[in-house]
Amino acid sequence: MRPDRRKFIRQTLRAALGGASAFSALGQLQLLQAATRANYSFGDYKALVCVFLYGGNDGFNTIVPISGAARTAYDTTRPTGTGQIGINSGLHSLSAPASGPGSPGDGSAYGLHPNMPELATLFNDGHAAIVANVGTLIGPTTQAQYIAGTKPLPPQLYSHADQAAYWQASPPTNQPITGWGGRIADLIASANTGSAPTLTGLNGQDAFARGLDVNGYIMNDGSTTTLDFLLYNPEVAPIFDILRAAGTQAHPMERTYANTMNHSIATADVVRTARDAHDFSSFFPGANADLAAQLQTVAQLIWAANNNVSGYTGLRRQVFFVTTGGYDTHSNQLATQGTGGNPGLLGMLSKSLSGFYNALASVGLASAATVFTASDFGRTLTPNNGGSDHGWGSHQFVVGGAVQGQKFYGNGCGFGGPSANFGLVMPSLVNPTTNWGVPSPNLNDPGEGYGRFIPTTAVEQYAATLAQWFGLGSSDIALIFPNLGNFSNASNFLGFLG
Repeated sequence: MRPDRRKFIRQTLRAALGGASAFSALGQLQLLQAATRANYSFGDYKALVCVFLYGGNDGFNTIVPISGAARTAYDTTRPTGTGQIGINSGLHSLSAPASGPGSPGDGSAYGLHPNMPELATLFNDGHAAIVANVGTLIGPTTQAQYIAGTKPLPPQLYSHADQAAYWQASPPTNQPITGWGGRIADLIASANTGSAPTLTGLNGQDAFARGLDVNGYIMNDGSTTTLDFLLYNPEVAPIFDILRAAGTQAHPMERTYANTMNHSIATADVVRTARDAHDFSSFFPGANADLAAQLQTVAQLIWAANNNVSGYTGLRRQVFFVTTGGYDTHSNQLATQGTGGNPGLLGMLSKSLSGFYNALASVGLASAATVFTASDFGRTLTPNNGGSDHGWGSHQFVVGGAVQGQKFYGNGCGFGGPSANFGLVMPSLVNPTTNWGVPSPNLNDPGEGYGRFIPTTAVEQYAATLAQWFGLGSSDIALIFPNLGNFSNASNFLGFLG
């Protein structure tokens, strides 16, 4: 069979990314110096698992007011009926405190989407928390400052690519060199021994999983990335073996290629053995194939790291990046999110996150991993054409045995500013004829522009809380998140992890 040249190039590049970071020779000298001098040592095991929801999840239909003024405002802005996107029945009540710390802060009760009973159970059992109105910010920003243009804003608000890059790179460039998952992995790498990967992406490589120094491993949904053309083309295999034979290359670039490919192939064998060492499939029935498969693989790798599986040893800290898409719901939103017997995106998310927690809990490892959601941005509270448009701030879930659950977290907001109404965690869902959040270009038009909430908790504050639980010191956290100093020190660590 004639070799497929394009497939050869594509697979060798993907496999190479499984063995060495393509960005390790670039920039950020301070981080490289910090990684060189870092000497972390841990007596326990912890994993951070980012679940990125590409497209911009609609937080207003994920976490919905059941009663109180927020419910009245929701009904006014998101009516039910043909072509509408409001939800008025079947919500799963959340037993957060009614007032004080951990409450939504607005006197209203909230519930999860009708197709999310599993995640509601985790929340009510104290294993999940909600971080409200999180988004990309350069510094605290009020509505008045937004209107006056007196505060710098993240670049290209409401753009999928730019906002996903900001969430993952924090702060980004047009082509982010590293992500904060990769930078965390760089600094804690000294805690791990052996050759098993510290940093693993399970659905391709994006900014989050790029480190400067750590060799991230990139694999498929539930399987390692391999050069499968070798299996059906006996003509290619001997040539490839010659190219990668150890110590036979005269040119340094040839040696680098050979070393990288050999490392990738060896790592794939180790990861494959670790993945197959324990079966968690019974915890993921009926869940989304790509998301469930990724989280099942992560659970298997965490089990392997804690049970001395051959080759997959010496790990004290690991970072995983899991992704799924389809959350750009401009139309047909209710069906896409999930209705009736169709679990939809939110039902699949609920089953997958619950399956992950329960799988680890079954082997005593629930407190060893924290899984958290992220997404490009939120969406507009006001509907259009059976869907919603690109927004800004939104709500995220944090799940795990170390989570201080059954609570809402975030900075007080009011109309888009942390000083306006301290203690109010969930954003105020006021009548859309009022000029709130990001104002509409046409104040007589209750459509485009209304319902884009200015975030009151920054990505950096959300992420810094995760990094602190992971064991990083405050000076290293400041290096990983250079904009963190723009926010109040008192609110940078949000308290949702114990």
